[in-house]
Amino acid sequence: MDLTVVEYEKKGGIAYVTLNRPEKLNAMNNALHEELGNVWADFRDDPDLRVAILSGNGRCFSAGADLSGGTPAEGYAYTGEFPDITQTQNVFKPIIAALHSHVVGYGLWIALDADIRIAAEDTSFWLPEPQWGIATIPCAWFPRILPWAIASELLLQAGRIDAERAYQVGMINKVVPMDQLMAEAEKVANRICELSPVAVQGMKESMVRASALDYAAVDQITNQVQTRVMNSEDRQEGGKAFAERRQVDWPGR
Repeated sequence: MDLTVVEYEKKGGIAYVTLNRPEKLNAMNNALHEELGNVWADFRDDPDLRVAILSGNGRCFSAGADLSGGTPAEGYAYTGEFPDITQTQNVFKPIIAALHSHVVGYGLWIALDADIRIAAEDTSFWLPEPQWGIATIPCAWFPRILPWAIASELLLQAGRIDAERAYQVGMINKVVPMDQLMAEAEKVANRICELSPVAVQGMKESMVRASALDYAAVDQITNQVQTRVMNSEDRQEGGKAFAERRQVDWPGR
């Protein structure tokens, strides 16, 4: 895969996905958007990968969309529509965001799309779009991720909150010193790698697909996923390993 502004490394079952425009504070341009989409597709389709750690190179995670203009390669061009803006709509493997310093605008959209968020102590979160006359495109799903009052603070006031408050309101899972950030993300990733990939991905699929549906539709999706997981080889191996008091060896099927 030919990548210039995203670093993508596979170690065991973990994919390391790193935004890599440090000279632009990892601001999103068209090239970064395209490469990140290609990486998520590869991560989704690689059967050996169980979990991804998303981070940013340099001084911050991401300063948002690159609105500096110029050619499409230099800035982020609004095309009139944003289908699956974070490009993970059909990625049912867990994504861990390891965040530091500034998580702004588009960078915050990407961070909130991760399943587990760990932040360094110096991290701050900010949606400045209303200051620039921009309506944040993913605002419709913010209240599904955050309490309504917190979503309103970010969206309607161009609010900025620090890591400690983000943890208190449930935006992130944990706050750690900067020098422990990747170690903590890897600790979570390694724990996920110990579990049944069929079960983990089935649970995430259920959460994603059911999050905006009524109860009848939720029950239907849950039953579909439950049936698939319960009939999997992972389910059979898990039961055998428990009965035989041995370490489990997940087939991943």
